[in-house]
Amino acid sequence: MKRLNFLLAAVALFLLLFALFKGEDKSSFETIANLFGENNQPFGFEHLDRKAKKLLKTGYVKPPSVKVPQLDGVNYDDYRQIVYRPEVSIWKNLGLPFQLQFFHPGHIYSTGIRVFEILDEAPTEIQYDASRFDFGNLKLPDQFARLSRDLHYTGFRIHYPLNQENALEEFAVFQGGSYFRVISKGQVYGLSARGLAVNTGLNEREEFPVFEEFYVKQPEKFDKTLQVFALLNSESVVGAYQFTFYPGEVSCVEVKARNYLRKKVKRLGFAPLTSMFLYGEADQPILGNIHPEVHDSDGLLIHTKDNQWEWRPLVNPKETIVTTLDADSFQGYGFIQRDHKFKSYQDDLMKYHLRPSAWVVPSNDWGKGKLHLLEIATNLDSDDNMGVFWEPEEHPAPKEPFDLNYKVYFQDRSPSDHTLAKISAFFRGSDPLYPKVSTLTVYFTGEEIKKLDRTAALKAVIETDREDKKDFESKLEKINELSQWRLVIRYSKEGVSFTKPMQWKIFLEKDNKQISETWIYNDGISK
Repeated sequence: MKRLNFLLAAVALFLLLFALFKGEDKSSFETIANLFGENNQPFGFEHLDRKAKKLLKTGYVKPPSVKVPQLDGVNYDDYRQIVYRPEVSIWKNLGLPFQLQFFHPGHIYSTGIRVFEILDEAPTEIQYDASRFDFGNLKLPDQFARLSRDLHYTGFRIHYPLNQENALEEFAVFQGGSYFRVISKGQVYGLSARGLAVNTGLNEREEFPVFEEFYVKQPEKFDKTLQVFALLNSESVVGAYQFTFYPGEVSCVEVKARNYLRKKVKRLGFAPLTSMFLYGEADQPILGNIHPEVHDSDGLLIHTKDNQWEWRPLVNPKETIVTTLDADSFQGYGFIQRDHKFKSYQDDLMKYHLRPSAWVVPSNDWGKGKLHLLEIATNLDSDDNMGVFWEPEEHPAPKEPFDLNYKVYFQDRSPSDHTLAKISAFFRGSDPLYPKVSTLTVYFTGEEIKKLDRTAALKAVIETDREDKKDFESKLEKINELSQWRLVIRYSKEGVSFTKPMQWKIFLEKDNKQISETWIYNDGISK
């Protein structure tokens, strides 16, 4: 490869001198210089950025559709019969810490992608090969041999010795649009991250940008990280992405993104997360579901720029709701699966108690902007009905670069630097003897408040947007059996409805100092 690079460099130098002798214009020099430079530089983010800028100069072309008769539209269980054969995993016999496996078109996946391996600093495409798959008992179409010559993969997954030192397991996957999922040690897949969200949560068609090309750098024998580059494209935006994966006890993905708008859009969402919330402990089971709770995440946590921690329980609303929050120079946000007790779900198939949380931490200054929380009404646990993303106050001008760098940690529960007391659960209900009175019960837990005895002078600060507060009663006490503190609030049901929900804002104080996160909840909107 080094000899080839030397020969290419020699040819480029000869062409440059020949052009100089012939008196060619400046553009000829630039073309030859770029060729000379690219052949002598390892493939990296700037190569992809140049490709993205070239796409800006052309009209948008949809990626190839790879629908296969008898495979397209099959149900999920049938699609899962199409299994990549592990013995032909990429890098299988090289003794490397990472391996790649691919996804076949079928079910809802028909967008073809191109995957390149970066070996010896140059990318080589990994072509589709039907022999890499076991199709189970699915009946392939008669023309499959012809079709397979033109097929593309629809995604890929990355394997690493995550839970056992000598066994490689899937820990990350790219498939569909700009979606990707990651897990840490001991977890199962749950929520997803996305590269970009365009016109999400508006009363018009949402646009789904697609990672059309991937460039995966072959790792060294003792590498603990893997680098993946991705080219994003859609009707309205083009982008270059660099992902650095750090699998382990708490897997992390470091993201470097540079996006260019082809045209103006109404809403532009960066670092999006997508999750599912059907119902929690404060809600009634939906459609007679036998499980106590069903969700991939149970709340949105925000760490503000002034070091406040805000916890917003997720809600499956009666109607879709978009909540917009000021988010200038915040320190982090994410969908958290806080409840990891099996008894809360009692579902040994879906294993909601093992689902990861996702925590987004900016690596550069994002400037002024807003967080959008999208909560979509649903009756199905197959719907990803929760979304959150950050939007800059001012969108970049068309064709101008917009850089955003961040890390996403796929961890259990909340970030380790959140040391304040946390809300562990809450319940809504009423006493049959007092049908016109509602009861809200909120439980607080934390290492510090567990140590306090019942006589400690804790104060519950309760704020609400309800004008009449005369009928409010509250009581805060320690429940020794749980080592938690319980706040019980009783209030009149009058005036609380979906059209006029009541927002709660609650936290605990000790000696005039806040010792808990702030709990923010809209009462009256949940199913």
